[in-house]
Amino acid sequence: MSKDQVFRERARVLDTDLSGSATTAGADALLTEIFQVERTPAPVVRRTRRVPAPSRLLLGLAASVVLAGAFVVGPSLFKESGQVYASQAVTIDRDGDEYVFYITDGDPDPAELQKAFQKVGLDNVKVELIPVSPRQREPVVGWEASDPGSRMSSTTSDCKVRVEGCLTAFNVTADLKGPAKLQLGRPAKPGEKYAYPIDATVSGEAMAGTTIGGLTVAEAVRVVREHDLKVTYQLRWPLHEGVGYRAEEQVPASRVDPGWKVAEAESYNDGAIVLSVEPGPGATPPPGY
Repeated sequence: MSKDQVFRERARVLDTDLSGSATTAGADALLTEIFQVERTPAPVVRRTRRVPAPSRLLLGLAASVVLAGAFVVGPSLFKESGQVYASQAVTIDRDGDEYVFYITDGDPDPAELQKAFQKVGLDNVKVELIPVSPRQREPVVGWEASDPGSRMSSTTSDCKVRVEGCLTAFNVTADLKGPAKLQLGRPAKPGEKYAYPIDATVSGEAMAGTTIGGLTVAEAVRVVREHDLKVTYQLRWPLHEGVGYRAEEQVPASRVDPGWKVAEAESYNDGAIVLSVEPGPGATPPPGY
């Protein structure tokens, strides 16, 4: 499997008709070094995570979580460019054949962002805010586009150098054709379900203070149920290259061996904990995995 294929698997696919991807030497290098897992609660999709030697969402080189679309993740987006728009929530630069958007408001008004896109001629871009955990450490950015030639890049690595107070930044093709949708994470309201999962054991989440990773499935289930929460499962099938895995979503309990090890627990703030399980020796993956 090529890096481009793995990269596409890793993208959050919000529209199965999306196509097209873009890579650069910098993106390939970063992909080899770090690969985060992204997932969507429904429908069931295949996802691939390249597990870095050290991390998942907690990246040494900060990068946004990109949910969907054709995109490149790189260490830096910010070259010499000229400002074409600025407001309290967003600053826009023109950089060659792309616009660079610098987001400075963690819970912006979608209408204000919509206006910013319109000001630079991107009238077909719809802006949507999606609820994520207030404890989410990296910005969540989603992108869908009907134009197969569109490009979207995202990073937080040095956007503060260009714009004070910048939280995340992304590039969008300036001559974008057809409709597109940008999704940005916003802090979920109390009790609101997350559109993107978070480690359930971090402070403030449903399993805060517990240790789930490394337990057997049977042990982890007992801990979860002690917190009066439901359990769902996903299985991590190793990639043929031997680095990383592809996650099989919404696996029934009947297919999960109680003695298998749990890698982590995630929460959508919906009363259930998703146990990410590593199948034991001899386990056979389903077709396609």
